[in-house]
Amino acid sequence: MITDTTSGNRGLLQAEPLIFETGHATGAGVDLPAPKGTPNKLGGLGRKAALDLPGLSEPETMRHFVRLSQRNYAIDLGLFPLGSCTMKHNPRLNERAARFEGFADLHPLQPTSTIQGALELMDELAHWLCTLTGMPAVALSPKAGAHGEMCGMLAIKAALAARGEGDKRKRVLVPSSAHGTNPATAAAAGFTVDEIPARDDGRVHLDDVKAKLGPDVAAIMITNPNTCGLFEPEIKNIADAIHSAGAYFYCDGANYNAIVGKVRPGDLGVDAMHINLHKTFSTPHGGGGPGAGPTVLSAALAPFAPVPHIVLRGETRELREHMAGTQAFGRMCAFHGQMGMFTRAGLHDEPRQRWPAASRRRCGAERQLSPRAPQAAFQRAVRRQALHARSAARRFIDQAEGRRDDRCRQGAAR
Repeated sequence: MITDTTSGNRGLLQAEPLIFETGHATGAGVDLPAPKGTPNKLGGLGRKAALDLPGLSEPETMRHFVRLSQRNYAIDLGLFPLGSCTMKHNPRLNERAARFEGFADLHPLQPTSTIQGALELMDELAHWLCTLTGMPAVALSPKAGAHGEMCGMLAIKAALAARGEGDKRKRVLVPSSAHGTNPATAAAAGFTVDEIPARDDGRVHLDDVKAKLGPDVAAIMITNPNTCGLFEPEIKNIADAIHSAGAYFYCDGANYNAIVGKVRPGDLGVDAMHINLHKTFSTPHGGGGPGAGPTVLSAALAPFAPVPHIVLRGETRELREHMAGTQAFGRMCAFHGQMGMFTRAGLHDEPRQRWPAASRRRCGAERQLSPRAPQAAFQRAVRRQALHARSAARRFIDQAEGRRDDRCRQGAAR
């Protein structure tokens, strides 16, 4: 039990009152003489009363905000339960490389002759994304996961239109274990959403999918591994059934970091899948930072990939900016994508680090979760206890913080 100190401080963590409690409206951090001979241009709009802002000296202001910054919780301090965005390794070396002037100071309207290094990096990244997923094409321009979902669904919509079935196939199957953005994306793309309920084991079953199939089905959107953290064992059979019905298979790749390097989605029958570079690779994201969601496409959908495309002409790489002569459904954004995200992802050569499991063990959750118990059972237990996800996340942080405080006290006792 930690007792309060006389000063209110806990070690290096300073007790900090509100800035209005520290400063006074009657004082100021600077002492300047009143200007002379300067006409008042405000007319009758001048302030009648004193400005109600705290007056602090420069050291007081600096100390106030530094002390507040020490209260910020960050991935460098402990577990950040925001999912695979942050529960992974983000090497600081990659952060420095992403800030090299040749990458960080690029302008999207520069002549391509001046950005050959950047285009080569993007082309190399595209090559490895296709290699890892077993897919022939990738669109790098989507800015984040849901944006990548939209890219994949618009490619599916364009492929159906090219087959003359755009007005016929309007239904998209979405299991309840999929990410919430999946049904939202399908609806935004002009489809109707048909939910497939998850069974008690948290997985999608082939029989349930077959029962929903029909001539109006455009696609299925499955998150694999799913939101329960479980790999779908019938995924290949589900893909075969979807294709037999004339539909396409969209896979949400938000949890791809759990299987990258172990299985190729293209071998499972996936037609489109977005890859969150801020989840699977070393691009940090948590707290609302930038994201990137390149979308890989099967041979059936590759012709409809959005522009721009990187084209190699001899030794020079160029950007094909216009749709003329292609079947591209359009473009996802004004420019190509997030260069900083591409740089970090291109530097990371070991994405198969299961940091979520390691972080869960470090925060002591192994005492509450049996390693043999499926995550679906844990989620049901949380719901039975009427716990909000935010409350569970905060409890994980509290446990990590408590362990850190214990180590600090033990070190001080030595």
